[in-house]
Amino acid sequence: PIETAPRDGSFVLLYEDFEHIVCQGYWGLESEEWLHGRGNFWRQPTHWMPLPAPPVPNGQRGGET
Repeated sequence: PIETAPRDGSFVLLYEDFEHIVCQGYWGLESEEWLHGRGNFWRQPTHWMPLPAPPVPNGQRGGET
């Protein structure tokens, strides 16, 4: 649930269930609202999850597979 999301300005994946929007966003520390690359949300996100780890370039060892 969105109530458990970090509100420290770090990026997370956000989900808004009315229009089924999934995007990267963050809590705006000054505006005190959820923001994404195009501004704020029309409706507030309802769920969140941490961003996944970035992919490992070819030829480099990664973590678990």
